[in-house]
Amino acid sequence: MHYSIKHLTIFEFEETPHSVIQRLHLTPLSITHQRILNWDIIVEGCEIELVTQDYHGNYIHLCKNDVGSKKIIISSVGNVEVDDNNGIIGKHQSPIPLILFNRPTILSKPGTRVKKIRDQIKRLQKKEGFDELTLLHELSSLIRANIAYLKGKTTTSTTAEKALELGAGVCQDHVHAFLSIARLLGYSARYVSGYLMMDEHIIQEASHAWAEVYLDAIGWVGFDISNGISPDERYIKLATGFDYLDVIPLSGVRQGTGEETISTQIAISQQ
Repeated sequence: MHYSIKHLTIFEFEETPHSVIQRLHLTPLSITHQRILNWDIIVEGCEIELVTQDYHGNYIHLCKNDVGSKKIIISSVGNVEVDDNNGIIGKHQSPIPLILFNRPTILSKPGTRVKKIRDQIKRLQKKEGFDELTLLHELSSLIRANIAYLKGKTTTSTTAEKALELGAGVCQDHVHAFLSIARLLGYSARYVSGYLMMDEHIIQEASHAWAEVYLDAIGWVGFDISNGISPDERYIKLATGFDYLDVIPLSGVRQGTGEETISTQIAISQQ
């Protein structure tokens, strides 16, 4: 499937800032089932100072504001081709040892509620017919049953345990709960950020998130917890990490006074 994507973010400042540094995770990954046909990062009100990759292999752009500018506009635009791989990514190719994807993180640290769902899954493990894939899809279902998809209840700093306490959240919360429990079960698991082509929503306000788990028999395999499926050709992968903090699409530091407003619009169309 061939997609055209435009991700537009506008920062407007009440007072002219002394300094603004932005870190961008806005370039899709070039991997076996996903090909970048062309991609550009276009900025106004700032300059790109550095282009590099982090230890996960994600593409990073660092931008610094122009002196005197009260507005920063960042556009990432391009065309990507994606094949349906049934959610299977394959062998581990990162320099990061697999075992490190098994450890808890700030946002996926397990608590009482996480462990309760872990115990439910462990009971299912003992039943016949529950292979690893079936078990992980069942985990996905249990998380959706315990965290209703509802915007405005959580923030980007909400932990998996807190989302379970609230009983509501968004895709990020689903992923953190899934990672937390999968890791308790002994699996290496990672956070994935990206885009999802939804037929009824060409214009979107946010990117999407899902999880990947490493299975000895097939390698990394994806799970979209919020939608209860494994990713297919509608999913465009931007970045992977231990949790959301590793893949934040735009994050920054500002020196100055006054408020700032941020608006985001993502347009995805099938070509």
